[in-house]
Amino acid sequence: MRKERLVQIEEYISGNGFVTMEQIMDKFDIAMPTVRKDISELASQGLIEKVYGGAKAVVAPSKNMHMFKNRRGVHMEAKNAIASKAAELVDDGDVIYIDSGTTAAAIIEYLTGRHVTVITSNMAAVMASAEMNNIDVYVLGGKFNRDTMSVDHADSEAIMKEFNVDKAFMAATGYSIEGGLAQDSPTECDIKKHVIRKATDTFLIIDSSKIGKKALIRYAEPDAIKTIITDGQVDRKYKDYFKKNSINVI
Repeated sequence: MRKERLVQIEEYISGNGFVTMEQIMDKFDIAMPTVRKDISELASQGLIEKVYGGAKAVVAPSKNMHMFKNRRGVHMEAKNAIASKAAELVDDGDVIYIDSGTTAAAIIEYLTGRHVTVITSNMAAVMASAEMNNIDVYVLGGKFNRDTMSVDHADSEAIMKEFNVDKAFMAATGYSIEGGLAQDSPTECDIKKHVIRKATDTFLIIDSSKIGKKALIRYAEPDAIKTIITDGQVDRKYKDYFKKNSINVI
C-alpha cells in the first residue's frame, strides 16, 4: 500500500513541478507526519527534491526510468494476468496496436508462437520485442516522452492513416463514468483517439485500481470501447454500467 502511494506521490510532484505538504496531505488523505515521512523517503532516493514547505520535481533520465519501473511493479500480478488475457485474443497474422503503459507493454511477453505485426509508440514494448523474431514492429515517430517511456507525435492522424489495425489494446490512467477514458498526458490523447477510430476491434486493458478514477484529459467516452480486460475486482456500480451499455468484461 505504501509502495503504491509513494509512486503516486512521486508522479503527482513530477506532474506539477512543485507541491506543498498541505496539497499532498489533502490529495492523498494522509496525516502530515506521514507526508513528511514519504517525502523524506522519496528525497533520499533522489526521486524528488525536498524544499521549504513542500517538494519539487527532479528532472533526470534515471529518475524517469525509475518511475516507469516503479509503475511496472505496482499491481504486477494483476497487470501480468491482464496482459496474458489480452494476448490470448491475438491471432496469427494479426496487426495490433500496443498503447503506452506498463500493462500494454507486458502483452509482448505472451505473444510467442504467433507471427504478429505490432504498431506502437511504447518504447518498453519495442524493447521487449527486440529478441522475438516472430514479431515485426513499426514504431511511431516523434518526441520521446521519458515520463511515459513512449513517443508523442503532433501529426498522429497522418501516421496512422497508412496502417490497417486488426486489434488495438488501449490504456488509460483512469476510467470513470463521469470522466470517461482519460489520460494525464495531453500529448498522448490525439493518437489514442485516432487508433480507436482506425482499429477493427478495440480493447481497454486496465487494472481495477484505475476503474472509478478520473484523470486529466478525456480521450473517449466510457462506452466507446466495448471490451474491457481487467483483473475482475470491479465495484457493483461499474458492473451495472457495463451490463447496461453492453460492455463485455474479460
